Formats: sequence, C-alpha cells, structure tokens
Amino acid sequence: MKALKEKKSFGPKQVGERIRERRTELKLSMPELGKRLGVNKSTIQRYEADGVDPKRTMIIDGLAHALLTTSEWLTGLSEDKEYNSYTVCQMDLEKHVKDYLETLTASVKGEPHQQLLTTFLGQLVDLYAVLAKYWALSMTKIDAVAEDEGLKESIGRYAINIGSITEQVYRKEMGEPIEDMKQYLDGILHLYDEGRTKTRLQEQFGMVEEAQRKFREASAEIAEHEGT
Repeated sequence: MKALKEKKSFGPKQVGERIRERRTELKLSMPELGKRLGVNKSTIQRYEADGVDPKRTMIIDGLAHALLTTSEWLTGLSEDKEYNSYTVCQMDLEKHVKDYLETLTASVKGEPHQQLLTTFLGQLVDLYAVLAKYWALSMTKIDAVAEDEGLKESIGRYAINIGSITEQVYRKEMGEPIEDMKQYLDGILHLYDEGRTKTRLQEQFGMVEEAQRKFREASAEIAEHEGT
C-alpha cells in the first residue's frame, strides 16, 4: 500500500473534499450516498462542506465502505483509492484481531490463561494458512476443469453434472487441511469432555510443521505432473 511521505491524517476539510471527489467520481447523488449510510442529504452536505474529523473512525469507515474506497485514502494516509484483495483482507483481519484482543483482555483474566488461549488461536491461524494454500490449488484445478474443452464436450454429450465434478476436485484437494483443522479442534475438545475425545492436545505439537510438509509434497507432485 503506497503511503504518503508524512503519514499524517488530513484535517476535516480535506476529508470532506475527498468525500465529494469520490462521490462525484461514482456519479452518486447526495441522497443516494445518504441512503447507503442511513443518513439524510443534509448530513452528506455537512460532511462535504464542513468535513469529518478523521479520528471519528465509525463515520470514516462507513463512508469508505459506501464510497467503495479505503479509510486510509479518505483520511490522507494512502493514495490507494481503489480496493484490492490485499486491502480488503487486511481490513477484515485487522477487525477480527481487534475484536479478539478486546474480548481477550476484557474476559480472560490472568496472563497465563490469555497466553494459552492465544497459543490455541495462533496454531489454528497457522493451520488455516496451510488450508488457504490448498484452497488455491483446489481452485486452480477447478478452473482447469471448467476450461477443459474435451470435458465440456463430454458433459454436453452425456449430461454429466459439472457441479459434481468440481465438487469431487474440491473434496480431493481439501481433504488433508480440513482433517488437520478437525483434529486440532478435537484436541481442544479433549479438554472439555474429560478425555472422551480420542485426539489429545499434547498430540498437536508439531502439527503445523507436518501440515506444511504435506503441502510442500502435494505442491511438488503437482509441479512434477505439470512438467511432464
């Protein structure tokens, strides 16, 4: 994300100018923007004429969402006006992390307990990262199936359901990471149900490294297959 050199937020008036600039760019009337925000036209007029304090994050975030841009652009912290997948993912994850930290500090008393819960979450996030890589492989293969002309002809000739084929591809590729996630959650469940769950939390150590190793093997097999 490109940041301005000084990295200082705009003043309210400058924010108002950017609101007007983006609204005009999107060809939105003031009432239309107001409808997206759940406010009336006069409020939008005030935002644009008097500006908005960049520290009023709830208003800024709402405006950014309604104007299909970023809070950073509205407040002058970035020149990236358009959303991209990284920006959207980053904003979503930052919100989840913020909510998690607020809940953790407010609800879980005692540093050791907080650390233990954070360790659980950290492991799940690492396993989810591996799952995301498998997801990418799965979607690549599904795209290849959709573009396969020979398969399209067979589907047309024999009335094969393309949905069932893509589902099979997805299940084949996603089996490993989903089972890993289930196993890890079973380990946490073991603490809750007094040991009735077979998987124990102690068995989870090294699970992320093993999942990463299996993914590397799967990727190598695919690369080898594509090279032949």
